[in-house]
Amino acid sequence: MKEEILNELIECIGDDYTPEQSSFLLILIDDAAEEVARGMYPYGFETDFEMEKAKQNAMKRYKSKIRKIAQYYYDKQGKEGVVSFSESGTSVSYETSGTPLSLLRGIIPVAKIV
Repeated sequence: MKEEILNELIECIGDDYTPEQSSFLLILIDDAAEEVARGMYPYGFETDFEMEKAKQNAMKRYKSKIRKIAQYYYDKQGKEGVVSFSESGTSVSYETSGTPLSLLRGIIPVAKIV
């Protein structure tokens, strides 16, 4: 599943992609999957195994959200923590310095009875 998301992300990046970026893109995908998994399971994880299982579930259920979050952070390289800036007459603003809530909208938390 991760390779499928990687291929879609490479396609979205287009001509700017170089093969040397693959490991960086996989890190972005893994981080995005973890962020989605934490949204799905807001009460956390007791073990690393549970976290990995949640990331796999997130990749199956929210593949396009994970790709969009990874692409957002790829596009925002060098501007981490920035909410807005202006340069040479061009102004850019971001919803937030982290992952925009609009990208996380629609993630349904999973609850369990203890």
